[in-house]
Amino acid sequence: MPSLIINGVHIYYEEKGSGEPLIFLHGLGMNMLAHQHEIEGLAAAFHVIAMDLRGHGRSDKPLNYTLQDHIDDVIALMDYLQIKKANLLGCSMGSYIAQGVAIAVPERIEKLILVAAKSNGKTSSTARLLAEHTEETAGLDLQEKVQFLSKYMFHQLDRVGVWMNDFHQTAPLLTEEQQAAANKALEEFDFQSELNRITARTLVIGGSYDGLNPPEEGKLIASIIPSAVFVAFDQSGHAPNIEEPERFIETVKTFLDTSTPMNVLKLIDFYRERLNRCSPEQLSYHSGNIAWSLGQMYDHVIEVSKEYLVNAKACMKNGTMQPQGKTKAGEILFSLGGFPPVKIKLPDEFDSPAMLRKEDLVDGLNQIRGLVMEWQGKVEAADPCSKVKHDGFGWLNAKEWLELVEMHFRHHLRQQAGLERQAGITPSHISSSSLHSSIN
Repeated sequence: MPSLIINGVHIYYEEKGSGEPLIFLHGLGMNMLAHQHEIEGLAAAFHVIAMDLRGHGRSDKPLNYTLQDHIDDVIALMDYLQIKKANLLGCSMGSYIAQGVAIAVPERIEKLILVAAKSNGKTSSTARLLAEHTEETAGLDLQEKVQFLSKYMFHQLDRVGVWMNDFHQTAPLLTEEQQAAANKALEEFDFQSELNRITARTLVIGGSYDGLNPPEEGKLIASIIPSAVFVAFDQSGHAPNIEEPERFIETVKTFLDTSTPMNVLKLIDFYRERLNRCSPEQLSYHSGNIAWSLGQMYDHVIEVSKEYLVNAKACMKNGTMQPQGKTKAGEILFSLGGFPPVKIKLPDEFDSPAMLRKEDLVDGLNQIRGLVMEWQGKVEAADPCSKVKHDGFGWLNAKEWLELVEMHFRHHLRQQAGLERQAGITPSHISSSSLHSSIN
């Protein structure tokens, strides 16, 4: 039984998968068994560490503990497993604990995901909802009360009902005394004044029909944390992971895999510096194992950037005054701040090497840089309702077209490094994260 003792309390945990560490924190009255689907889905790409929080599951259940104890438990587990820096995902009560950890040790949290979250509360949200419906639930036991209140908590009741039934067959409910202790630990917490201390890039997910922690609570959190975005799940209540499971896994994985936005001018300078190291032979090198040459990659990012900039200019001069916005794909792209790290099928013309001159590629990068410098201030002043349509992302304004330039250059950094290795160029030894630190 994998566990550690913190202040005399056994804390049960499990580990699955490999890669970057991702610590998973469950909600009130739950335990890790309630989130097996998400844990399995994320363990395919990450080293997932899931714990039964104190007072829950297979961990000890003292009858007196605090939210600070939960926070200390997570930090102690990181210390025990020698995890210097981790991604942290918390659902409902787990999101409160995650906020506390990210405030206490901001330097140790890489990315933060808060699901069905709030930043403060006089009581637990469950205790508040029970108190509001005391008369209606009189005479019911705890499980019956929770089932009765489901209509106020969730949107897709059938899915949630199956999930709850499966969970209760594998994990016994807390006793009323244990539930009371768990509720009491969440009384009178308030992180609002400290959220600005969080340095982790943060994703806040809220269900549009959540009656426990309404989406306004999540939007407030995202407005205070410096590098945070809010994403609404419009077919969910308090359990987006259960009510929209495929979208939940995709959104979380995309967020965790998407690199942090960078200074676009210095990013272009990095591309120019790397291009200057290439010989003509290295630029045109093409093997059967790779889809395109290094030169083709440079040509691609230049031509796509030119297209984006043409559309930005059109928005500033004669774009359509358009009330319509982005597609769902566009909303996700701009919310998460970058393209997901997926391979895209290339047109047939990329199957054979192209003859591209190095000086033309350098000139192309210089043109892009000059236009970005010229238009950075102008797009900020442009009418945000003047838009040009992107086939995949919907109607975008000048500022958004310019943001796509940075996203697209950043998206190809990993491919650039791989193609350089294939062509025999000395590796840059710069990862996406360290590059971000060095050029911002």
